[in-house]
Amino acid sequence: MQKVVRSTFLSLASGAMLLAGSLATPALADPDLAGSWRGGGTVKFSSGATEQARCRATFSPSGDRAYDVRASCATQSGTVSQTAFVRGRGSNYRGTFYNPEFDTSGKIQISVSGKSQVVRLTSTKGSAVIRLSRSK
Repeated sequence: MQKVVRSTFLSLASGAMLLAGSLATPALADPDLAGSWRGGGTVKFSSGATEQARCRATFSPSGDRAYDVRASCATQSGTVSQTAFVRGRGSNYRGTFYNPEFDTSGKIQISVSGKSQVVRLTSTKGSAVIRLSRSK
């Protein structure tokens, strides 16, 4: 059970990080998500248990308003790394994430506001909400 909880949490937390972004241009322009981001939030497992997570993510441009993401998140259950792909317009991005270690995938949604973002992850094993800002 602990491995399932760890797998779910870590997959969700990492996924959330993958969707991080910053708005460095006017409000109507698409934000540039490229670069490093970090932050934290809460992971909720399908069992109802929750854990706090600390995450780091790197966004690499992969097309018109599209990004490949690599993220790593840590909770009291452990640390996990995963990848994601997001595409968006304006301040909203959507995509999918995958954690090969636990063979877990799900949906990711990012809302960008100023120099921060809120990442929401969902899968059959749980959900997560992570707030990220650009790394210094």
